[in-house]
Amino acid sequence: MTKEISPSGKVSGKVILPGSKSMTHRALLMAALASEPSIVDGALVAEDTMLTAQALERLGVNLRREKTTWFVSPPKWRWKRCDSPIFLKNSGTSMRLLLGIAAAGKGRFIFDGTERMRQRPVGPVVEALSVLGVKCNFLIRHGYPPVEIISNGLGNGGTVEIRVDARKSSQFLSSLLIASPCAKGTVRLSWLEPIASYPYVEMTLRMMREREIHFRWLGDSEIEIPGGQDYRGGRWTVEGDCSTASYFWAAAAITGGTIETEPVFEESYQGDAGLLEILERMGCRVERRGNIVAVSGSRRLRGVDVDMNSMPDMVPTLAVVAAFAEGDTIIRNVGHLRIKESDRLKAVSTELKKMGAHVEIRGDDLVIRGGEKLHGAEIDTYDDHRIAMAFAVAGLRVPGVVIRNPGVVSKSFPEFWEVFGSLT
Repeated sequence: MTKEISPSGKVSGKVILPGSKSMTHRALLMAALASEPSIVDGALVAEDTMLTAQALERLGVNLRREKTTWFVSPPKWRWKRCDSPIFLKNSGTSMRLLLGIAAAGKGRFIFDGTERMRQRPVGPVVEALSVLGVKCNFLIRHGYPPVEIISNGLGNGGTVEIRVDARKSSQFLSSLLIASPCAKGTVRLSWLEPIASYPYVEMTLRMMREREIHFRWLGDSEIEIPGGQDYRGGRWTVEGDCSTASYFWAAAAITGGTIETEPVFEESYQGDAGLLEILERMGCRVERRGNIVAVSGSRRLRGVDVDMNSMPDMVPTLAVVAAFAEGDTIIRNVGHLRIKESDRLKAVSTELKKMGAHVEIRGDDLVIRGGEKLHGAEIDTYDDHRIAMAFAVAGLRVPGVVIRNPGVVSKSFPEFWEVFGSLT
């Protein structure tokens, strides 16, 4: 199945964003660990978040959904017996965060996924859980799913010190942060730097604090979390997804139009909101009105030199915009893109080259020379939602852009094509 994108003039309109994928995962998981029921409003309803919800149901959590609101009742005992593997397709967030959640209870659990998921590392989480007394087995390949977890709870009642290598994924650290308050004793958690996508760790900590979880910093890269804590229940409100908003901001940028997106919190939890500052540097105009963000494009976009280690999901979007800018754009320090849903460094480079762009991968950096004459091409999406949505934007300026396997957007935004089409 394919979808051809029709070139457009200046796009305009307002987009009501789906809920943040990252916040939805975390809200559901923390609600499952709470001592009382929770309500999660504005949640993302998409393949990845549904996989997390279904896994929690397998563990004995009672969940009920009304449109974008989840009603979550945690079980009396952690957890219900699971006799068959919990299958998480290619949701890396679900896989890594759920390993810690499962280990916070008692039982035997197997987590598995697609062939691509079996190529995405989980070793640092599993190694840390082993230090906490959890028996963990890699069933096929060391460091990768499928993983067997056999747990009698975390820790032995004393203080446990753990050092985590989260330089490839912040999810390794977030998994342990979310689970550690449920340990029998204190967990002192330190990590190697730099952490990939560190804003997601900040999101995790902010959400923990909101649910009355106590922790204290022992240094710039070490936190002490007392065990025996319960997450408070209550009501959560999930903000709009800035990763999803990026495709509409990019559409405005390259066509010279204006797109409004809502809701984007002024004090956003999401590091991906930082793309707005980069678009301003490239020549766009950004306006904020409460929880509305409006992006207006420019006739002349400028290339930028930017470290994107903290915003890896924005790299495909930025790379597409860069192809229409004047001068070189250098996207630095994004080697961790190689272990995403696809090898995004290779995927972005390959597909932009198909369209006639000059692109180089230099170590962990991506260099795009703007201003080249681009042409249409059939875009392979590598079973990766972000490749599909980013290259759809290119089709607004270049005739003949055809997206293969467009249904892959269901991973994070099932309504993408409908909303995208309404703007053109």
